[in-house]
Formats: sequence, C-alpha cells, structure tokens
Amino acid sequence: MRLVIVLIFALFLHASNLEDLIENVPKNSSEYALDVAIIQKIKTLKPQSITLNTDIKNQKEYISAFLTLTNLIKTYNQLPSKIEEIDKKITLLKDQNNTTSKLQTIYYQKLKEVYIKQQNELQEKLPKYKKELFEKLKQIEFDTRLAQKNIENLQEKLNKLKTEYEKLKIDLQRWELLNNQEEIKKINSLIKANQEKILKLKKELLKEYLIIWLNEVKTKNKKALEIDNKILSLAKFDNEFYNALSELINYFESQAFGSKLIVYNSKKELQLTLQKIWDILNYPLFTVSNRTITPINFFIFVIILVFGWFVGKYYKKFIYSIRHRYEISHATATLLANMGYYTIITLSFLIALKVIGLDLSSLAIIAGALSVGIGFGLQNIVSNFVSGIILMFERSIKVGDYIQIDENTRGEVVDISMRSTIIRTNDNINLIIPNQSFIQNNVINWTLGDDIVRFRVPFGVAYGSDVDEVEKVVLESLKNSNIHYIKKQPSLDVTPRVTFIEMGDSSLNFELMVWVRGEYARRPRRTRSEFLKMIYKALNKAGIEIPFPQQDLHIKDSVPFEIKIKKD
Repeated sequence: MRLVIVLIFALFLHASNLEDLIENVPKNSSEYALDVAIIQKIKTLKPQSITLNTDIKNQKEYISAFLTLTNLIKTYNQLPSKIEEIDKKITLLKDQNNTTSKLQTIYYQKLKEVYIKQQNELQEKLPKYKKELFEKLKQIEFDTRLAQKNIENLQEKLNKLKTEYEKLKIDLQRWELLNNQEEIKKINSLIKANQEKILKLKKELLKEYLIIWLNEVKTKNKKALEIDNKILSLAKFDNEFYNALSELINYFESQAFGSKLIVYNSKKELQLTLQKIWDILNYPLFTVSNRTITPINFFIFVIILVFGWFVGKYYKKFIYSIRHRYEISHATATLLANMGYYTIITLSFLIALKVIGLDLSSLAIIAGALSVGIGFGLQNIVSNFVSGIILMFERSIKVGDYIQIDENTRGEVVDISMRSTIIRTNDNINLIIPNQSFIQNNVINWTLGDDIVRFRVPFGVAYGSDVDEVEKVVLESLKNSNIHYIKKQPSLDVTPRVTFIEMGDSSLNFELMVWVRGEYARRPRRTRSEFLKMIYKALNKAGIEIPFPQQDLHIKDSVPFEIKIKKD
C-alpha cells in the first residue's frame, strides 16, 4: 500500500512538471510531437493487475488456468533481465540534457518501478497460485480417451503439414536455382503459412497431452514422468515458455510423487543420458568402402588393438620367462618374442577391421594411400621395417652380440625392433640406429660365432736389440702375468705368439698375438692397455731399449758454407 501511495505521489509531481519540460520546445518541431507522446505514455503507465482464476469447474478451465500460470512464471523469469536492460538505458540517458532525453529517463524510471512492483507481486503470489491450482487438481475429471483420440488426429495432420513443408523447401530450392523471384516470394509465403499451422497444431497437441499428464499426476501414476517429455518437446517453440512450463511441471510432479520423484527422475535422467551417449556413439564420422564409421566403431577398433597390444606384451614376457627353463638363448628368445609380438598386433588389426564391418579388401585403399605416402617420404621407414625383418631372420646380428660400426662406435646389441636396433656402448650409452644401416654398411660382429677374439698388440724396440730375446722376454712375462687370456682351446690353436713385423724408421716392430674371450673381448681398449703395460714392464726389466721416433741429419762436405760470429 505504501508503494502505491508513493507511485501516485510521484505521478502527481511528474504530471505537474512534465508540461513544464516542453514549454521551450517549438510546437512545430518533430521533437515536440515525440515529447508529447512520451508524456502520454508516462501518464498512462501503471502496473497491471495480476490475477489467476482458481474457481475451476472443468478440464477446459483447468488447462486454461494452467497455461495462464505458466505465462505468469514466464513473465516473472523475464523481469530481472528487463530491469537490467532499463538500468542500462537510464545510464546512457543520464548525461544528456535535452528535453526528450529527460522525458525518456522519467519514462524508464517509471517503467522500472512498474516492473519492480510486478516482480514483488509475482514473487508473493506465484507460490500461492501453484499450491491452489495443484489442490484443485483433485476435483477435476479429465477425459483421457477423447484426449488420446484428439492426439492421434492432430498428429496425423501435423505429419501431413511436415511433409508439405519439406516439399515446399524442395520447390523453393528449385526456384532459387532458376532465380525466379516471383515464385520464390510465393513459396516463402506458403512456407510461413505452413509454419504457423504447424505451430498452432503443436499448441493444440500440447493441451491434449496436458490433459493426459494431469490425469496421471492426479492418480500418482509414474507414466506422467514419461509424458512430460512429450509436452516439453512440443513447448520448444519458445525457450522462455519452455523453461516456465518445465518449472511448473516439476512442481506438480514433486507435490504428487514426493520423495519417489527423486528415484523416478534419477531413472529417467539415466535413461536420457544413456540415450544421448548412444546417439553420440552412433553419430556417423566418415565412410570407408560404403561402410559408415561411427565413434562406437572406432572405440571397438581401438579396444581390440589395445587388447592385442596387451596380449603381445604378455607373450614377450612369457617367452623371456621360459628362456632359462628350456635353455633358449637370449638372441633366439628375442627373435621369438618380437616375431610373435608383431604377428599378434597384425592379427589384432585385421580382426578389428572385420569386427567393425570393413571388408579386408578395403586394405587395398590403405595400401594405395600408403604407397602415396612412401612416394612422399616414407621410403626410409619402410626400408628400416624390411631391414628389421631381415635382421631377425638372417640373425647376422643378434641380441647380445658385440658389434662395431665404425672406429669409435661399438657396443652390445640389447634389442632389435622392426625399425631400429639399440646398442649399449661400454660407456653405458644407448645408441638407437636405423636397421637399414646394418644392411647397407659394413658392420664388424666381434661375437657372431663365439666370444673368442685374437688381439694384436703392436710394440717396438731399438735397433741392435736381440729379437729372439725380445720374443722370449715378452712371452715369459705373459705366462707369469695375471692377465686373463686363453691358454688352451681344443678346437683352436690359441698359443700366444710374438711376430717380428718390420724394421721401421726408428724401431724394430713386433706384434703380440693373444686370444681372449668374454668380457675381455668386449672391452678392447682396456684389454689392449693391460697387454701394453705388461710388455712395457717386461722390456724395461730386461734392459731392452724402447726407442722414440728420431731422424739423422747428414751434411755433405761438398756444400761449402761459412759461419761468421760478430762480437760486440
């Protein structure tokens, strides 16, 4: 009541001052006519009365009251955004001093007051109206049979209109191609009329479904929770009306079903969620050989590949675990593990293609695409792949072999895959080398047949040394040393030897030839170092001179020269 008095008083003040605002505006100007129109709107602006007739006697009146309440909820939901929009307009007009802007500001301030009053009134009355309308539901009889019959007839008409609408769109596209503007305008008007008829039928259908739904709510039948989906789907022509109707439907269902609604809603939400997930999983992504690939097909394809990968990994572990039990060498176990692993992966890929419905002949498409890719830079990848297969079957290089690629690159083979081979050097550095390097280039395999290797250790002594004594001293020192070398081998003559190689520029050059095996063959620098230290100590102890490079300069007497020394 106090707010109404304030509004009347404010209106009286405005009425006495509004005329004064336009006294200085020329009556023949366009602004004067606009200002007068704004004043008239301000004077006639007043809150609308909000009422809902709850004296309901039949289903028709009840449906009308239900839709009226829905529109009141819609209005209440719209008011906050309307008030916010008016505040923005008032802010924009605040800095303008002309008469029209001042009148507009007064109008918007007045309209904001009306909206605020309407909002407060709806906030107070809506809960009361909802409760009264729900209580009235018990007294109304609904003719569901007639409603169901009407739904069938309306749905048939709606389907015909939708078919007609699709035909009109086809006609429109045809006339657009012919650029016939007259026919395009005619078809557009028919489409508009068709859409209006469809909207009208949807509204009628919504009312008929409401009759059935209200009867189910009245009898507390959980079928109401299925029917409300159809009602809301018909209300999507207006988002704000849809939200208001959804709010009122939820209120009625919560009042009717109470705590059971949580269970029903949870089940319904779960069904809707599962249906949405299923629709997403069956959404077509692309087509291969007339076969549509969906996310679920792709998911199954990936699952089979992942399963094959796990089986392949388990197979490799199984092979390595039984290696010692059946006395299988590490190299053979690696070959069996890798070949079985890649076979399982290949089979998994083919099975995955078959499961998702792709004909294996479609691999020709993939092969064609792959061949194009090879032409643009995949030659090295394919070459490494084929080289890996050759290495696995040829076994010229096996896991555990000690190989040398160049002067500074040597190490133990720890793994051979389809693309590359991993070599671990004596510095514990893993080198990943493409397989084609082993096929195309020279590679020294120190342990191909066995792990026995002969080392040649060169050394030199001064001219004038007894070569027989040198040989004797070195071999005797080797025999008495703690250096690990092969002394006896049934299938091989492993007797150490000292060979006189040449008479060099500065020394008599010898070479110690000695056989080693195992880890001593895999560390050539350290092994050679031990033999050199042994030779050096033996020669020093025996008094045999180890020379250093030197040159003699001979001056002939036939070349005269004179040396003059100047003294200060």
